[in-house]
Amino acid sequence: MRVYERMTPHPVVTGLDTPVVEAMQLISENNFRRMPVVDKNNNLVGIITEKELQKAMPSQATSLSAHELNYILMKTKVGDILPKRKLITIEADELLEEAPVLMRNHKIGAIPVTKNGALVGIITETNIFDAFIDIMGLKVPGFRITATVKGNPPGILGKIATIISQCGGNISHVTVRVSEKEQSAMTFRVNREADIDKIVEDLEKLSVSVIYEKV
Repeated sequence: MRVYERMTPHPVVTGLDTPVVEAMQLISENNFRRMPVVDKNNNLVGIITEKELQKAMPSQATSLSAHELNYILMKTKVGDILPKRKLITIEADELLEEAPVLMRNHKIGAIPVTKNGALVGIITETNIFDAFIDIMGLKVPGFRITATVKGNPPGILGKIATIISQCGGNISHVTVRVSEKEQSAMTFRVNREADIDKIVEDLEKLSVSVIYEKV
């Protein structure tokens, strides 16, 4: 899976010369937490967050008149408050798993997506969560079967899949995790028409520990 398959394309952007009050209105209307910032040539120059915009807004306890407030709000531009930090981007054709690694390493919640230097999207924590939900098949009804085996024996995944198939099971999703305890945990999403009792019985003959639940 590639970044472009899960990113939000054609993201809403704001400009360096956009008044802070307008940027704040834009971010509120779209229920964003951050927005890419571009210059006059539409080149990506940074990301501004909702918190950073809020900090630039006058306090409600101010003694300034409405006219003075309006003047300050229109005079202060996004470029005036944009933090000087390293801009982290990711290419649209990169593997999706590279995105959460970058987010984790740099402690950020979103990354602008580029293609040949041009901004084409943004990948956020929500995009990553949605991808995880789909990969795990959490919205698909059926049986969730977790088969655990010591080590990672060659061909074990194929053997388990064959048993599930022979018992009327159709695998819609599968994930594999090898733990530090040298155990392989394979989780399968299988249709409800499968003979789950027979699946468990046959898997246990392979010395496979099985846990399942109807979902």
